[in-house]
Amino acid sequence: MVTYAAVRLGTLLARALPRPVSYALARAGGVLAYYAWRGGRRRCVGNMMRVAGGDASAARRLARRSFANYGAYLVDFIRLLGARPEEVRARFDFDDWDLLAASRTGNGAVLVTPHYGLWDVGAVGLAAGGVPVTTVADRFRNPRLDRLILGSRERLGLTIVPADRPGPRVLRALRRNEITALHVDIPQAEAGARVDFFGAPAGVADGFARLALRAGAPVICGMLPRRDSWSDHVRARIIPIDFEPSGDTDRDVADLMQATFRVLETEIRADPAQWYIFRDLWLEPAAAARQ
Repeated sequence: MVTYAAVRLGTLLARALPRPVSYALARAGGVLAYYAWRGGRRRCVGNMMRVAGGDASAARRLARRSFANYGAYLVDFIRLLGARPEEVRARFDFDDWDLLAASRTGNGAVLVTPHYGLWDVGAVGLAAGGVPVTTVADRFRNPRLDRLILGSRERLGLTIVPADRPGPRVLRALRRNEITALHVDIPQAEAGARVDFFGAPAGVADGFARLALRAGAPVICGMLPRRDSWSDHVRARIIPIDFEPSGDTDRDVADLMQATFRVLETEIRADPAQWYIFRDLWLEPAAAARQ
């Protein structure tokens, strides 16, 4: 109940205040969270050490900016709750419609993305542009909060599949030639697969690769950076993953995952501060930076 009330209050404030004011307050709150949340700060700095090539000063700077950017992202997240499809579509700068259409040849496409930029706007922007999009999401224990957040996504055109048993429904969506959008930078240290990422082994889930191979669907990387720090527009682009299966399932899963994370590494390097990574992703955290 408290969480639901907080989200409702945040929605009212975010839509009542001028957007630059909301962003300024949220970014300040993000910086405060950077200093107050010791565990999150440590993990984010450690992750950014990988991106920064071991430069502790750069890693702390990137982590601090990531916290601030995440604060602004939360403003956009709650503003989506009362948005109309045409409002979101106007914020979605995307020129790869033909490339996206060419990727869907009957078995849909698996669109993978990190927790980066404004991914919610990107998914809704595709749906508002007439592309059927299915995404996997955790349900909320509070039914009112569940209806508020997930229901708003469905009203904006997304098909939401619960995360507890996504496989069959997602597979059916692909066979209807739809887009399935999945986050792939979720740590899976024990049960996950291993990929080389920024020069060190990371543990991540291999579900997206197995799903794509089973469906015969291509994997495309979607990058959804904010156009600039004070804009609510997304500069979206997709990058097809160049991969040809060999028929050896285990080898193909490993190779497809590595090809995907190689592209993600290149894309994240362009603006690491838009990457929100507050959990340990690598199997062995980078040398601790002074925090």
